[in-house]
Amino acid sequence: MEETRKKMAPEAMSAMIWGIASIAAMAAFGFIASFVAYAKRRKSLALYEANPTEYNEKTLNLLKTAKITATIGLISSIFMTLFWIVYIIAIVYFVSEASNYNNYYYNY
Repeated sequence: MEETRKKMAPEAMSAMIWGIASIAAMAAFGFIASFVAYAKRRKSLALYEANPTEYNEKTLNLLKTAKITATIGLISSIFMTLFWIVYIIAIVYFVSEASNYNNYYYNY
């Protein structure tokens, strides 16, 4: 009895890897990695849906994982970007307030 091995969709594994990379590098290039993961996932899902009998069933699990990791990476990138914006605004505010202390006169 010969069992035929089905192949994985071509971009499924790389979509998952890009999704994981978007989590790992959320501050540096998380947005870019998330969008690449979404694009590769969409391309791989289209190939799978065109001919599902040709590809392994685990392809869908990889594509679900790629979607989840890309979403987590995108959300964490948004939060990190907002954090840095608030941080920089706070630093600029405190430095500008500290420069106003020269206007005060102290009576000893």
